[in-house]
Amino acid sequence: MEPEIIAHRGFSAVAPENTLAAFAAAIEHGADSIELDLQLAADGIPVVIHDPKLKRTTGTKGKVFKKTLSELKQLDAGAWFHPQFSGQQIPTFAEALHSASGIRRNIYLDVKTNGDWPDLAIANLRETIFTHHTQDKTIVASFNHQFIEQFRQQDTGAQITIGYLVATRSAYKAQLLKAAAAGNAIMMSEYRVLLKYPSLVEAGQKLGVDVVAWTVDKPKHFQRLLAIGVHRIITNTLLKSSQ
Repeated sequence: MEPEIIAHRGFSAVAPENTLAAFAAAIEHGADSIELDLQLAADGIPVVIHDPKLKRTTGTKGKVFKKTLSELKQLDAGAWFHPQFSGQQIPTFAEALHSASGIRRNIYLDVKTNGDWPDLAIANLRETIFTHHTQDKTIVASFNHQFIEQFRQQDTGAQITIGYLVATRSAYKAQLLKAAAAGNAIMMSEYRVLLKYPSLVEAGQKLGVDVVAWTVDKPKHFQRLLAIGVHRIITNTLLKSSQ
């Protein structure tokens, strides 16, 4: 089976993470899929940024959920990485979907756990996915399993794949049963857990639940994961043009 190479926050080794530049670079360098992070701005609009605080990637004090979209759009999300990316903005989810529409396989959303998502925000998230006709290749994942349950309740007919993010063996085993029961769901596990306990991969296969490994940047780990049956791999660096 051909591996699925998933660009972590876009091609974040060569462009500032979670920006349109990083998504364009991922496509240019042969990524099969893209992973990105989602949070809500103060006015309820989903924006693409990893940290709850703005300092690391914009050089500005403050928290994402306390800033409106208009305020977030005034920040520079690229200069911290390299001056050539000065002026890159924090994208909205809609902008990111449009930018990533040319990706060959999937778009993975890591919905961050800081702050609750009201039902209306979840409904709008789902609507945006359908408006961009990406429902067949979008995976909505989170460590916040309450959010996942809320999303699935609104996604009647399980039209969009959901993902259970886990970082330990015990969490994997507990959430695997939920994923199997939910239908149209996958597991997304920290890669060292899978390498240490390869039986987890087999357990998922027996239940019809595929697994994604994150975040893999060493070729030896990439090859070991393939050997135990993991074919969806999130990476910062190991895009096809760099292998």
